[in-house]
Amino acid sequence: MVSPMNDELATSAHRFLPLSVEVAGVLGPGPLRHVTETGSTNADLVDEARAGNGSGVLLVADHQTAGRGRLDRVWEDNAGASLLVSLRIPAQQNEAADLVRAVGVASRAAVASLCSSTVLAKWPNDLVVVDGAAPGKLSGLLAEFVDGAMPCVVVGVGINIAPIPSQSGASSVVEAGGPADRDLVLAALLRELAVRVDDPGAVLDELRSTSATLHQRVRVDLPGDRSIEGTATAITDTGALVVVDDANNSHTVDVGDVTHLRPA
Repeated sequence: MVSPMNDELATSAHRFLPLSVEVAGVLGPGPLRHVTETGSTNADLVDEARAGNGSGVLLVADHQTAGRGRLDRVWEDNAGASLLVSLRIPAQQNEAADLVRAVGVASRAAVASLCSSTVLAKWPNDLVVVDGAAPGKLSGLLAEFVDGAMPCVVVGVGINIAPIPSQSGASSVVEAGGPADRDLVLAALLRELAVRVDDPGAVLDELRSTSATLHQRVRVDLPGDRSIEGTATAITDTGALVVVDDANNSHTVDVGDVTHLRPA
C-alpha cells in the first residue's frame, strides 16, 4: 500500500506528469498523485475508500507488483512502459456501471486520437489494436464499487505505452503509431472522460459503434466452467452482450470472458 504523505505524491505527479496534473486540476475527477511503485493502484484507492475517504482522486504508478486484470489474471508491466492509473470517482451504486463504461470509452477515444492504427473496444472492457504493424490487446480495465459513508467507484486502467515482450499477443501505443508519452495519453483520457461522464446514453452508442466484438463470432467463457459460442449481435442498454448461438438461441451475458473466433 502507498505510504508517502499525499503532498509528496502530488509533488511527484507535478514532476513526472505535469500536463495530466493540469488537466486533472481543471476537469477532475480529483487531484493526481504519483508513486514509483506500489502493489496495486486500485487496491490502494479501495483501501482508502473503505477507511472512509471516497473522494475523487487519481493515482498513477510507474510499476505495480501485484497488478491484476479480469478473472484475477496477473497484469505484467515493465517500469515506466505502461500507463497504470486508477480513478476514484464518488458515485452511488446505480451510477457505477455508467461511469466504468465512460472511462473505457474515454480511454479508447484518447488512444485512438493519438495513434495511426485503428483502436476498438473488446467486450467487456479491453482495448485492441486491429490493424497496423502490431495488432493485439492494448489495454485492460478493472473496477470495484465501494459502499459506505462516501460511496465511490474505483476504475483501474492499464495501457501499454511501449512494447512489452512478456505480454503475448499484446500491442502498445508506440506500435500503434502513437507517442511514447504516458502523460499525453492520460491527459487525453481525462479530457475525453469529462465530455462523456454525464451522458451514459451517448457512451453506450459510442461503445456499440467502436466495438470490435459486435457481429463477430465469439466464445464467451462463463462462471462455472460454462461457455457459449455464437455471434455477438448486440450490446444492451445495461452493457450486457447478446450472443446468438448456432441453434439460434439468444443469450444475454452480463459477466464473461470473450474470445474472438474465426468465422465458422
